[in-house]
Amino acid sequence: MFGPEKIDERGEIPAPFYLERHNFNPHELMGDFDYKNESPEILKTQKGDFVDKRGRRVNKHGWYQVDNSGHLIDISGHKKFDRRQLTSDGDIEKLFNYSGKRFDIRSVMGQFEKDANGRIMPQKTNQGLVDTLGRTVNEKGYLIDSHGNIVDNQGRQLWHRKDLKNGDFPKIFPYTKFNIKRI
Repeated sequence: MFGPEKIDERGEIPAPFYLERHNFNPHELMGDFDYKNESPEILKTQKGDFVDKRGRRVNKHGWYQVDNSGHLIDISGHKKFDRRQLTSDGDIEKLFNYSGKRFDIRSVMGQFEKDANGRIMPQKTNQGLVDTLGRTVNEKGYLIDSHGNIVDNQGRQLWHRKDLKNGDFPKIFPYTKFNIKRI
């Protein structure tokens, strides 16, 4: 998940991602899709494989996948999730915020057109960055309110702006181990 150059002398990843140990942007794991009713239109090949609109292999949830191993990769081909870290049908587990509320990571992701390299292309307006539905987003592609707090697609606040590091929030999974006193 992290190259040797990012590991410290104790064998740990560096702060600020030490807490949750999952430093990833979900937009880099999600295929490039057209959307209908806020759901990605996942295509299927004649062989029955799931692909995005550029023909890259994904699983049935739209996450990049190299082969039948079930591991998830990012747009660069780096393994980000081992099959054992996913739900039984290959989806990313629901996350927790600091209040203990569970949420699906897709609920905080804006919808974007992507460039040829698979990077999101937010639109710039006088009010800041927006997704293709005109919702305000931050530089990482997460839905935000007028104060910069991360919200879900229903407008419910999940993360306070002060808890974000470089526009991103800690990825706390059910299997994450951490000391609450360090938060």
